[in-house]
Amino acid sequence: MGMGAAALSLTTESRAKEAFPVEDRYRLPTGPVSLPREPITLYQYEVCPFCCKVKAFLDFHNIPYTVVEVNPLTKAELKWSDYKKVPVAVIDGVQYNDSSAIISRLAACFERPAAAAAARPAPGFFASLFGGAGEREAAPAAPAGDDEAKWRRWVDDRFVRVVTCNIYRSASEAWQTFDYITEHGNFGRVQRELARVVGAGMMWAISGKLRKKYAVDADVRSELYLDAADWAGAVGDKTFHGGATPDLADLAVFGVIRSIAGTDTFNDLMHNTKIGGWYEAMFKAVGDSSRIA
Repeated sequence: MGMGAAALSLTTESRAKEAFPVEDRYRLPTGPVSLPREPITLYQYEVCPFCCKVKAFLDFHNIPYTVVEVNPLTKAELKWSDYKKVPVAVIDGVQYNDSSAIISRLAACFERPAAAAAARPAPGFFASLFGGAGEREAAPAAPAGDDEAKWRRWVDDRFVRVVTCNIYRSASEAWQTFDYITEHGNFGRVQRELARVVGAGMMWAISGKLRKKYAVDADVRSELYLDAADWAGAVGDKTFHGGATPDLADLAVFGVIRSIAGTDTFNDLMHNTKIGGWYEAMFKAVGDSSRIA
């Protein structure tokens, strides 16, 4: 379903609404919640880490989806929505906002381990660059596992921010990042060149402000390595944080890292920390994309 069809269904059937209040984004709804009847439409930026979190979940569970690449400058593809950040998922005609809320909605479709306890909420988003329905409606909320939810929050509140500071830490890395973003994003020819030159310079110039805003120390690479060590410690001797199979925390961390594949930050992370083996196992577990258009 393309942008026009998605917008039409939302305006003719019901006004778009969020799946959960923001404070419940890490909680899974009580069942039964059915798998989508139609392919999901995902409004995204191709290399946005939050969008990549959602795609990692969809790919792992082999859930069919189509994508609408949003122009970061005009956001014309989201003109039908009051909510202008990505990702936005349209699931059987209902709009779901926020990557963690989208994943929680879909995760409720699958059998989960019995161990569970209440989880607390928290916000999160990418960087200053971009700002940022089943057969039965999902409510009320059921608790997710404490440890899994803790690491999902950590990804949104801490890890994405540290990664963001790293990909803009120098002029060369900022240029590399914007070259990658503009190559994969929905930009016109002039917009692409403008975003590459102006965006890279701007983000490098404000990288220090980003560090202060996100409370990241000046040596951002060391901070990244420390975070990788924390995650490796959480995984421990297991193949995945979830044990024999990835859990939602595994998929969240993997999605964020995969969003920067090919950058100096990614290469340093793989070569200078102990998460390379886990990442390789995740890459195999997630498998091929389930995207159909």
